[in-house]
Amino acid sequence: MKRIFFFLASSLFISFASICIAANEKTTMDEQWQCTTNASSASTDVDKEADKKMANNQNSAEESFKFAAQNCRDCTKITCEFQKK
Repeated sequence: MKRIFFFLASSLFISFASICIAANEKTTMDEQWQCTTNASSASTDVDKEADKKMANNQNSAEESFKFAAQNCRDCTKITCEFQKK
C-alpha cells in the first residue's frame, strides 16, 4: 500500500512540476513563427516558391502571417505555429 501511495504521489508531483515549468515559458512574437495556408497545389513557379518559403522559413508572427496572406490564392485558412528551437 505504501508503494502505491508513493508511486501516485510521485506521479502527481512530476505532473504538476512539468505543468508549472511549461506555464513559465514565454512565446516571443518577434521570431520563430511559421505560417502556412490550405491553398490548393501551386500551378506556377512563383506560387511553388512561395509555398516552399512558407513551409521552410521562420520570421516574426506579423511577417509570417502577412506573407501567407499575400500568397493565399484560394485558401480558406492560414495556420501559424511557433517553432521551438
